Amino acid sequence: MAQSKAIGILGAGITGLATAYVLSSKYKVTIVARDLPGDLGLDWASPWAGAVFHPQKTPNKLWQDMQIACFRFYWALAHNDPSSGVKVYPMTEYFDTIHDDSEIWYKTLMPDYRIIPAGELPARTTFGIKYTALAMNPSMLLPWLKAKLIVKGVKFVRAEVFSLDEVRVITKAKLVVNASGVGARVLAGDESVGPVRGQTMFVKTDFNELVMKEGTEYTYVIPRADSGGVIMGGIKSDRLDSEVDVELKSDILMRVNRITNGAFEGLDISTVTDIVGFRPGRKGGLRVEREGDVVHAYGVEGAGYIYSFGVAERVKKLIEESVLRAKL
Repeated sequence: MAQSKAIGILGAGITGLATAYVLSSKYKVTIVARDLPGDLGLDWASPWAGAVFHPQKTPNKLWQDMQIACFRFYWALAHNDPSSGVKVYPMTEYFDTIHDDSEIWYKTLMPDYRIIPAGELPARTTFGIKYTALAMNPSMLLPWLKAKLIVKGVKFVRAEVFSLDEVRVITKAKLVVNASGVGARVLAGDESVGPVRGQTMFVKTDFNELVMKEGTEYTYVIPRADSGGVIMGGIKSDRLDSEVDVELKSDILMRVNRITNGAFEGLDISTVTDIVGFRPGRKGGLRVEREGDVVHAYGVEGAGYIYSFGVAERVKKLIEESVLRAKL
């Protein structure tokens, strides 16, 4: 395989896997990563994510397009292969900083979109919408993707690297995709990158719909396909320890009950499974751009599952635009 057809990807989180999936039809892809699907260490975010497709409010057209591409991929997957852990659910989304849907660019994207009448909104809410959305179970989806990638000829190399040149040596590829998440702070010299702590709870229940609250408060209930329960959250914090904040558990439960009409009243929080994880944050948000022989793809924070396959399509375009220019 010519070096020009070989591509190295650093990182096996959802962004790295999605990028490999999109590129592997045309390129010889090798993924280099410290953590691989099936690992449950706290040093990477993908296994611990809430993993729900609820579009992010943004005026950035490119970011919107990446979300649209990602939604279409997951929508097809949910309908064609349930073993992927991607499933369709009804979504209720509440806000406390907006009063209409003038900022909701995705009203034409999400199926069954409608505005909730003001009289039906819970306390501390100024606006609400309902639509049909998707949620993913990372413990199913990540291994599913890895298995598909192996069939497609993608190689996985477990290694902790400290430079992008090391990735080139391991993969024998001139071009490297940097999907290293928090690692990009060192590997790309990007000071705006850092971990954002999240704490959630897994609760056994047959509650089977998505409910979210955004604005000054960040609260959600996300069903996990085929797991018999939901993920409840959330919080964004600069703390870097992995100790469970016991007081926060009661606070999450109180907020969840407020947006679910008391669906979890009486829940004994000592019986839940606590989850602490670190999202790959970046001041300024997502970075998908080419820099010489590196295509950077990181900075999604908690929106990896919302952008992943759209980021992958964008990475492919950046690679192929430069190939085209080289031929002119």
